[in-house]
Order: sequence, then structure tokens, then C-alpha cells
Amino acid sequence: MSPDRNALESLFNPKSVAVIGASAKEGSIGHSLIQNLLASGYMGKILPVNPKYTDILGVKCWPGIEALPQAPDLTVVAVPAEAVSQVVEKACQAGGRMFIIISSGFDEVGRHDLTHDLTAVLKRHRARALGPNVFGVFSAKAGMNATFGPREIRAGNVGLISQSGALGVALMGKSVTDSIGLSAVVSVGNEADITEAEALEYLGDDESTCVILMYMEGCRNGRHFLDVATRVSRKKPIVIIKSGSSARGALAAASHTGSLAGSDMVFSAAIRQAGVIRADDLTDAFNWTRALANLPLPKAPGTVIVTNGGGVGVMASDSAERHNVTLNSDLEMLERVFRPTMPKFGSSKNPIDVTGQARNEEYGMALRASLEEGTIPSVVGLYCTPATMDVTKFAKTAVQSAGELTGIKPMVFSIIGGQGVAEAIAMLNASGIPCYGTPDEAMSAMGVLYRRMNWLAKKQGAPEEFDMDLDAIRAIIDRALSRNQTQLLESDCAEILRLAGLEFPKTAVARTMEEAVKAAESIGYPVVMKILSEEIVHKTEYGCVKLDLEDEREVRVAYESIMAEARRHFPKARIEGVTVTEMVMGATEMILGFSEDRSFGPVVMFGMGGIYVEVMKDVSFRVAPVSRQECESMVKAINSYPILMGARGKAVRDIPKAVDAISRVSYLATHTRDILELDINPLMVLARGKGCKVVDSRMTIRKAINREEITEEFP
Repeated sequence: MSPDRNALESLFNPKSVAVIGASAKEGSIGHSLIQNLLASGYMGKILPVNPKYTDILGVKCWPGIEALPQAPDLTVVAVPAEAVSQVVEKACQAGGRMFIIISSGFDEVGRHDLTHDLTAVLKRHRARALGPNVFGVFSAKAGMNATFGPREIRAGNVGLISQSGALGVALMGKSVTDSIGLSAVVSVGNEADITEAEALEYLGDDESTCVILMYMEGCRNGRHFLDVATRVSRKKPIVIIKSGSSARGALAAASHTGSLAGSDMVFSAAIRQAGVIRADDLTDAFNWTRALANLPLPKAPGTVIVTNGGGVGVMASDSAERHNVTLNSDLEMLERVFRPTMPKFGSSKNPIDVTGQARNEEYGMALRASLEEGTIPSVVGLYCTPATMDVTKFAKTAVQSAGELTGIKPMVFSIIGGQGVAEAIAMLNASGIPCYGTPDEAMSAMGVLYRRMNWLAKKQGAPEEFDMDLDAIRAIIDRALSRNQTQLLESDCAEILRLAGLEFPKTAVARTMEEAVKAAESIGYPVVMKILSEEIVHKTEYGCVKLDLEDEREVRVAYESIMAEARRHFPKARIEGVTVTEMVMGATEMILGFSEDRSFGPVVMFGMGGIYVEVMKDVSFRVAPVSRQECESMVKAINSYPILMGARGKAVRDIPKAVDAISRVSYLATHTRDILELDINPLMVLARGKGCKVVDSRMTIRKAINREEITEEFP
């Protein structure tokens, strides 16, 4: 079903809530739902439904949905799974159109028939439902806690979306202990109807939500989710923690691209492309969410660390490098601003060390100075608790010193010590000043603010358009399919890539030894020879590639060797001959390609190539189509990027041409969906200004082509 904001408005801001399966039995889900609705101060109409009771917790209870005095805006269903469809049918007949299905026992236990029955009812009545298998919804703007989770929830500006019921309840509880206020909580469960993407889109438009925290276990329609996340993340930060980091192969894992493109790696690349921030654990997720929810973004690099302990200052400096936080190095400014706040033996070099002898008032002076100085864009405060000082008094000093200035630039704290530290940290967090237990956590939080700042400043260009003859490309594919081929001949693959605008070394096809010799002499020595067969994919491993052939004798010997090895390892393979190719010298071997992800569609890969590509795994991914800016970021993202930049005195490679090749492959992947996988390995990137050339490539096409269905699935 398509997103309907009006329908979701009745989910998050209903004027009346019916609870079918409400109960007077303490400890039951039906009882907790009524209890939480009442405790939250919900001002709308609460309508418990259960024929066993006349009232629950002092609220009139109705015998059936048909007996209600009005059609509820929201109906919460907490009955056995087998009864859900019948209950929803009756509720729809009574005018209900939005449901929360608390009940479990559907797809998660293999009862797909029950899910089918439920969605059929919803479709027939044009109704919507959250779930099944959810814990409910909390909405601060409605003053509504329609969950069976924690009763006490701190209202605030963080929206929480969880695919896990149990963990979602736990996250609600953790938000209270961590002093993080929530604007909304939604558990999407099995997503029989309303999806996490729809919930994300709603909260993206919700004025009371400033940050969205998500827990995900999977993503059914990654392409749609990515589109929504890209739009929302331009307006507000999204932090995701996702379980399930094990890799699975793509649909066709014969190529390097397919075997390297594990689902979790693709997911990470996709959401990074959308500007979403992924946390590896709950600690980072909550630490980052707190900073993003309470602080403005920095306007420039140049963080200043204020500390009363040299050791923790050094630790924070190390952390700054790990988290890509640039420290301010303007020594003249630092001396001018901070020297008056410290004893003579203090240090005004960043980190600013006011020393352990500084009293709370003196430390507060340094904090105020850092906030008032316009050339300091961000501040990290570190406090080591002396045995003679009351750390809670320091916390009060920090809050007072910051005052109203905390809104003009980001400032995070870390307090280290023993007794009273937890209370002091909680005091600062409750005041809206993020405070953490270690310097690394504080610097990590500052780092995420800079990550967000940099992403928003990044140009979001549109994918490039190319004048490719797509009809000619499809004709080559159709010709191969007519021969029952799914693995294209290298010559067909090369023809497609030439039509895509990629460059090749001089190449010829030889079907006999004499033709191979003539081809080599025409191209010019040295040459490379490879077997030409759609059934022999990994040629190098089987001795079917010979390099650096410098004369006629070597060509003849290589031809005999290649043919012998091919027949020995693949006696039934159809061999078309060999390719004879110009030997490309003085280039860096890279890999470029794309594969089909079940959720996100075509995914482009670029990285260090050659025979060890799957050993090194130095690659980056993006979901196609990819803008030129993203193509450039793909190149910079690999660990071997310094090699392309001319490390250790080597020539700088032609990076612009490599970026152009990535962009063209992205266009090909997007506009020719008949291709399942493409591997270009190696793509030889020559010195700057000399381009890059495809030396070896292979392409897998779909067995059955239904272009309309493919286009509809991944537009």
C-alpha cells in the first residue's frame, strides 16, 4: 500500500483509541495497554472492548466493537492471532480504519495464511495496520502511550522506530535512564502493511521530531527505503543500528563483484550514501543521538579541548584523530583566550590544561572563554575528579558557565572519577549538555556532529547522463540469449563496454595459431593472450592467460599451452579461440563492476583489482545510479587511494578517467537491467592524462528477461 500521511496521522495523533482485548487482569498485555493510556494523560476517548468486563480501571468497557458509541480513530488489537482478521473485519464494518495489531503468531512462526487473511481485509476496506507482532505506539504530541512497554517515558525530540518488539521496549526504558526525551516510538513488527519507510517518512515531516533513531533487522524494499531516507536525512539526522552483519552472496556470485557484495556491506554503503549514520552498538547509537538531539552543528573545523588533567587531554587528542575531529591549532588565539584562566604552569596549547589545581570557578572561566570566542567552533570539556572536590558542584558550575551560550556552538563533556560521577553526568545530560563517561565517547559524539556537518555541506549532484546506444547493447544481449548464453563471450562484453564509452587496448580474436601470430604482429609486441570461452570464467587460475609475450615464438608456445590447459580443465567447454591484446604497461590494476542486490537493485563496486581482489577486499560500494560526486567518494573511500595519488614517488594515476568509468558503469547498470553482473578486472588506470583501459571483463545476463517487471521493481 502506498504511504498515506492522513492515515498515519490517526496512528500518531488519534482523538479516540479502542483496545480490543482489554483486560482487568494485572500483568496482561490488555491491562498494560489501558494502564499506560491512562498514566500517559491521554486526553482522547479511551474505549476498552471485552465482553467479560463492564469497566477496566474505572473506564467503561464495551462488549464488542459494534457496541462502541463512535468509530475510533485508532484500534489496538490484542487478541489471539487466529481471531485477528475477524476482529479487524468487524472493526472496519464499524468504521475503524487504523489498527495496531499487538497479537503475535503470524509470519514469525510461519503462519503466512493469517497474514494473508489480515491484509485481504485491510485492502478490501482501504484500512491500514501497524504490525502484527508489535508493542504499540507512543506519541508525545498526542500525550498517548498506547504500548505495553514502560509507563514512564520522557517527552522530547527523538523519534524511535524499532523492528524488534523486545528491543524496542528495552530502548524505551534506556531512553529514560539516559535522559533522552522521545517525540514518538513506533514498533513496526512484521510489517504486513505499514513499513519502517512509512514511519520514517512520517517522523521526517513531524515538527516535534528532530532526530530519528532506528533499530533494523532487515530491509525488504531497500530501494524505497533509500529514497525515503535520502529525503528525510536532508531535514534531520537519522541514526540506525542494524543487526545481522554476516555476508550473503548476491544472486550470481561467479564474479568478484557478486561474491564481495554481502548484504550488510551493501546496506552500510547504501545508507551512508543517503546520509544516514550507522552505529555499531547501542552505546554509540544513544551517545550520538543525544548529541544530535541537543546540540547545534559546528560551523567549521577546529575543536578546542578544555581539561584539568593532562593525561585525559592526550587521550582525547588521540580519539580526535580516530573520529576525524580536527583540533584548533591557532596558538596565538589560544594563548590570548585561555592564559587569563589558568595558573602560570598551565598549558594554552590545545588541549587547554587548566591543571588539577584549578577550582570549579577557574574551570568555568575557561569554559565561558571557549564559548564566547567566535573563532572556536566547538568545545570538548574533560574533568578529572580530584579527591578533595565535589563533582556534583562541578556539574552545576558547568551548567551555569555554559548558560545560554550552549546553543551557539556544540559542547560535550566527559567526567572521569569515582563517587558522584554518575550523578554529575546525569545532571549535565538532564540539562541538555551531553556528558559521557570516557573522553573517547565524548570525542566520538563530537565526531558525529562533524560527520553530519560535512554530509550536509557535500554537493548532491544528479547522476550523469550519457549518449549510449542502449538498443545496440540490448541487441547484443538478445543475440546471446538466443544462443542460450547467460555468460557473455569476452568479445560481446567488450562490444557492450565500448558502446558504454569505456576504452580498451588494441585487441583481436584469433581462432588458430596462425591468426594469433598475425594479430600479435599487427597489434605490436608485447601482447597478452587469453582463452575465449563463455564457460571458462576464472581464466588465470587455470593457466588460460599468458602475459608479456614478446615475439612470435612466445605467441605460438602460449597458444598451445592455453589450448591444452583449457581442454584439460574444461573438456566439455565450447572454445571460440583466443583474444590477443596489447600489453598495458605502467598502470595500476583496479576493479570496477556491478551486481544485483535483492533489496537495493544494482550496486556498483570500485576498488583495488588484480588476482588478490577477494583477499584484500579493498573495495567501496554505492547503489546505482551514482552521481559524479559519489563516484569520486568511491575512489577516495578505498584504503589504496594513496597509491592512485602517487604514493612513494610513483606517478599520479588518471583519477578523473577512473571516475568517468565508474559513472558510465553506473549508467549502464541503471539503464540496462538485463545485465545481472559485470566485472572489469583489471581496469588499468594509467598515469594522469593517459586514461584507463579495460583489460579483462565478464558479464552475466538474466536467463529470462521481463524488462517491464524489472523496471517496475527498481525504477
